[in-house]
Amino acid sequence: MPTFKYRARDRTGKAIDGRLEAPTLQLAGDQLYRLGYLPISIEEMEETALFNFSDLMSRFKKVRLEDIVVFSQQLSTLYKAGLPLLTGLSNLKDQTENKILKNVLDKVCRDVEGGNPLFASMAKHPDAFSLIYINMIRAGETSGRLGESLDRFVTLADRELQTRQRLKEATRYPKIVIFSVVIAFGILLVFVFPRFAATFAQFNMPLPLPTRMMIGMNKIFQTYWYMVLGALLGISIFVKRYLKTENGRYIWDKVKIRIPVLGPFFLKIGLSRFTNTFGMLNRSGIPILQALEITSTTVDNVLLSQSIESVQQKVREGSSLTEALKESKRFTPLVIQMISVGESSGTLDEMLTRVTDYYDVEVDNALKKLPTYIEPILTLFLGGVVLLLALAVFLPWWNMASLFK
Repeated sequence: MPTFKYRARDRTGKAIDGRLEAPTLQLAGDQLYRLGYLPISIEEMEETALFNFSDLMSRFKKVRLEDIVVFSQQLSTLYKAGLPLLTGLSNLKDQTENKILKNVLDKVCRDVEGGNPLFASMAKHPDAFSLIYINMIRAGETSGRLGESLDRFVTLADRELQTRQRLKEATRYPKIVIFSVVIAFGILLVFVFPRFAATFAQFNMPLPLPTRMMIGMNKIFQTYWYMVLGALLGISIFVKRYLKTENGRYIWDKVKIRIPVLGPFFLKIGLSRFTNTFGMLNRSGIPILQALEITSTTVDNVLLSQSIESVQQKVREGSSLTEALKESKRFTPLVIQMISVGESSGTLDEMLTRVTDYYDVEVDNALKKLPTYIEPILTLFLGGVVLLLALAVFLPWWNMASLFK
């Protein structure tokens, strides 16, 4: 987007110099008028190579969840302190280091200044603000509790970030080991086994199956290495894109929750996110049908999402929430029982909070036990690779020793 250098006067007549981004010269002038400035001169700045490079690199950056959490905490603090919303947004925009978020907040400020609600201004930027965030802002603005809604989102986002971090820590060691084994296997296949193959070719004797497998893999890689790399790259791109489709996500989520050790873990994460999100939206005053609709898009599991949509449809037809959950056959007895107690006693929010806390503890315990489950599987994998390599190297030597005898 072009950058314009301007000179203007404010309402007191004071001269001001600055820069702003706008699609055209006319829109740049309109933007200054909306800010209460009287333009004196506006000139488009020439783009340098460094600017183009920075603009190109910024395209690859995204607004991270951590950035939204920090922004929400600061906005909540300023709002509770009695600072006007537009003033708080402008201050946070100037303090934001993420250029993508800074540009988004600049547009949000202009929309809010033009009279639009905050949630409607944020809804124009779905890449930066999620659906649940926008709806929680909407609930806060409608009820006059914007600060409380922001605090609730921060709590939800903190849970999400902590789960991601613990999962990364639990799988870091297996990833390093598998990567090291793949590299070592590749080095042996490319540099070591060709020498063994040349030695074995001098003797007229049949080679064992493991040795023939390794020699065949070596020949294929040396002759068609570009096809092998291209196939691996193509398969990875295809799988990545396919998993982004609706059918691909459905198949992957269906397989994911059926994995012997990890399946219950993924299901608990989804149920914890469901109860936490649904409870927060319900406490924020959002109607139950709309809360179910929003929650279905945040559980990050297609099977659970479809089940929540089915529950929403049955509730719309007149069924109680407990009956709809039972008919879906996707939710655990604990969730159904606690929600049933909450509906009958009028303490649904409290029951959802208790279920969330219970599953958070279960997820935390599962993450702590995850390395103990992965280590035996990893040991078997390493043992299989080492056994294959050992048989491929030593069996021919044993055969040659018996031949010499």
